[in-house]
Amino acid sequence: MDEKQGTTISVMEMGTMLGLKKTDAYWLVHKQCFETVTVGGKMRIVLKSFEHWYANQVKHRKIDGTPPGQELRANSYSMKEMAEELGVAEGVAYDIIKRYAIETFEVDTWKRVRKDVFDAWYRTQSRYRTREDREKDAELEASSMSMPEMAGLLLIPRAEVYHILLTGRDREKFDFVYIGGRRRVTKSSFENWYAGQTKYRKLCDRPPEEIAGIEKQKKEAEHPRLKVDESKAAFTLQEASVLLDLTYNEVRSLIRSGDLDANKYGTRYLIPRDEIQWFLLQQRLERET
Repeated sequence: MDEKQGTTISVMEMGTMLGLKKTDAYWLVHKQCFETVTVGGKMRIVLKSFEHWYANQVKHRKIDGTPPGQELRANSYSMKEMAEELGVAEGVAYDIIKRYAIETFEVDTWKRVRKDVFDAWYRTQSRYRTREDREKDAELEASSMSMPEMAGLLLIPRAEVYHILLTGRDREKFDFVYIGGRRRVTKSSFENWYAGQTKYRKLCDRPPEEIAGIEKQKKEAEHPRLKVDESKAAFTLQEASVLLDLTYNEVRSLIRSGDLDANKYGTRYLIPRDEIQWFLLQQRLERET
């Protein structure tokens, strides 16, 4: 009996260890969470089976602070842990499970993935990267650039970059690395190519006025200028801002200051064509003097 009692605990002792009331302690026994034996006519819990259960669940915690689920965490991921491992949002982890039909199991109603199952899935894809692989990738990323990054550096369309790298006459001058299945250009090979050609220029090698012009073109491409019929007798503030190459608020300020005449109809302003032409003439004369 002494040996049995040394390897078993009573239901009350188990409840005390977990800070549970008597009813909750017996409920765990009723759910057959542990192996039980009868000692001296009383039911006792096999201590080894209790510790095995404790190491494979995360709902209950010992009052002495010993963390639960150590074995469970060593062998599987929760959805949150999987998301952290892949560097994605938890919702994305659930989407991955569903999209790739990854096998899961439940512990206390929480879904988990065995690490061997996760590893088998991970080897079949290249889109997602683990924490360890992301750390390894950091050095490669710092020494390379993506094709869109190269396009932005040279201020040219992506299609032109693809031509330079893949089919152009200088394609042999570039070296590539692969990160997450995506091809990247090494910065050293890019710089060597750049130094040996004269057609393309990086943003830092362009004069300020050229950069300003490019930025203006880019902005106009993103937000096309309003097409204005210049034969109209009068123009709205928005149309006038296009004709005068000013912002909407600048046109309003000119009207308020009296530098630009406008007729007001309710809350709407209309600026006569003659007034627009006169203002542009004055601006031109000021630039010439």
